[in-house]
Amino acid sequence: MNDRNSHASFRSGMPFLSLLVFACLLLLGSGCASRAVIQPPVIPPSSSAGPDASVSEILFSQFNAWKGVRHRIGGTNRQGVDCSGLMQAIFRESFQVELPRTSREQSRMGQRVETGQMRPGDLVYFTDKGGDHIGVLVADRTFLHASASRGVILSTLDAYWWPRLRRVQRVLS
Repeated sequence: MNDRNSHASFRSGMPFLSLLVFACLLLLGSGCASRAVIQPPVIPPSSSAGPDASVSEILFSQFNAWKGVRHRIGGTNRQGVDCSGLMQAIFRESFQVELPRTSREQSRMGQRVETGQMRPGDLVYFTDKGGDHIGVLVADRTFLHASASRGVILSTLDAYWWPRLRRVQRVLS
């Protein structure tokens, strides 16, 4: 093989090699990134939920404060939030209750409740599209959650959600 062919061969492999080096550096850099968790600011429920407000009123107030916030995996604040991050923030802000970070851990908090005994403030845990999902019951069949496609919303335990409901946990006494 002459020098000209080996040089042309080497040059044709350069874009791939450059891309490979860049990808390795990117992965290395993300592995070294800070893992600090920035806690969301404590924002009290709006004035419509006074000191004698019911759990339902407090949760509707929280919905008004969070509605429209987009879904972001791993998100814990109003810049973007996932379902378990939303539950963590709402329970901290409204009830001074610290929940674990993941929906699976949250689904094991408190006391298990039969579906016929559900009340506002109970955590509702689902298996949806192969993954875990969690929300909080706000009223009779209405729950608050962070939808992957629609952000923070209210949904009903309807023909879609009811069959996916796996557990109800009471964390508020």
